[in-house]
Amino acid sequence: MNKQKEVVIVSAARSPIGKHGGYYNDLPAEDLAVLAVKEAIDRSGIDLGKTRINGVIAGMIYIDSQNQQIYLPRNVSVRVAEMFNDTDNLRIAPGKTTLRICGTGFQVLADAFDLISTDHANQADCILSFATENMSRTNLIHHGRRKKDSVWDFEDSPLTDYLLEGFNHNLFKTLMPKTADVYGAQVGITRKDCDEFAYLSHSRAIEAQSKQWNRFSNSSKNDYLKGVFVLDTIDQAGNVIRVWRDEGTKYDINMDELGKLRPLLGPKGLVTPGTASQISDGAAASILMSREYADKNNIPYLAVIKGYQFSTVPPEIMGQGPVPAVRDLLAKMNMKQSEIDLFEVNEAFAAQYLGVEKELGLPRDITNVNGGAIALGHNIAATGLRITTDLVYELKRRKAKTGIASACIGGGQGGAVCVEIV
Repeated sequence: MNKQKEVVIVSAARSPIGKHGGYYNDLPAEDLAVLAVKEAIDRSGIDLGKTRINGVIAGMIYIDSQNQQIYLPRNVSVRVAEMFNDTDNLRIAPGKTTLRICGTGFQVLADAFDLISTDHANQADCILSFATENMSRTNLIHHGRRKKDSVWDFEDSPLTDYLLEGFNHNLFKTLMPKTADVYGAQVGITRKDCDEFAYLSHSRAIEAQSKQWNRFSNSSKNDYLKGVFVLDTIDQAGNVIRVWRDEGTKYDINMDELGKLRPLLGPKGLVTPGTASQISDGAAASILMSREYADKNNIPYLAVIKGYQFSTVPPEIMGQGPVPAVRDLLAKMNMKQSEIDLFEVNEAFAAQYLGVEKELGLPRDITNVNGGAIALGHNIAATGLRITTDLVYELKRRKAKTGIASACIGGGQGGAVCVEIV
């Protein structure tokens, strides 16, 4: 068997995150993905006529038949290929959709990593990975079955909220916010801790956005959040708007307001609308190659993927997931936590994040330095790839070397990816 190949991130890009009913209220998830993929290809500088993309891996959770999202990877591939007048490469690349709930954005990287790094018959040199979600456009679902005596007629059935259905874990009689409340309470997190952290998340996001890179700015000083690309969309009044920053960040937030919010649920009242991640829309994309192939073809790259890990925890304390995922990943790579220069841990809920921070002993000055999902949003399928993209660019901005991105995953899992700047 050949030695495992190193996998590099040639390019990565993510859209500004839209809040519920905001920037992307009328923009399908597929359209968001097309924009992200086009940007990733533009940033890579590769010539699609010369660089063979061996496969496309898509990630999306709230797939429905209304917008034919079962065809997501092929539709995106063909639409982007047409933009580049490419008929012999991206257009014919085989595609698949993968799913690991909140870890889907990591899974599209992991699937690409396995295809590129491992010696097997279908080994690839170059994979396009993307993940997209438009939570604003999720539907009510009719659960009526087809009648036995007619394939065209359906039984009567109530309607179910497609979005909220995923927040319940019926087998374990729990809900995602409740798991954060239970876990946070177990490790000694208080409501005051949660409110203060939510305020910090917004404060950090505001500070980063004040220095954010913008393609249309002439200032060379604005070098924050370079993973974000600028795009044009149409608002609900029909006006064309240029979108460059994450929409959910609250510039007028204050501790008094946070302290007055009523708890959502859970015995300890740690989770409120202000200390939970926001329902959001957005997409991210990345091009991955074997380091050998990139070097041979003089293709520059951003970072090396050192490894990934998915681990499990009891579903009732789902938010603990990053704790074993990070520890298991470090053990797999034979590294110490002190060797990691920067962390990104998804803020599904403040109580959940703070529990992970406490158990892992994460230094707050090198974790979620530009704000997290409480301030930015959690566009679920895209989150893992979004925070990995932001991590890579922040490492580069700081001239640091190694980072880990991690997230808790519904059902009692955690995911983590380690990247190293070259």
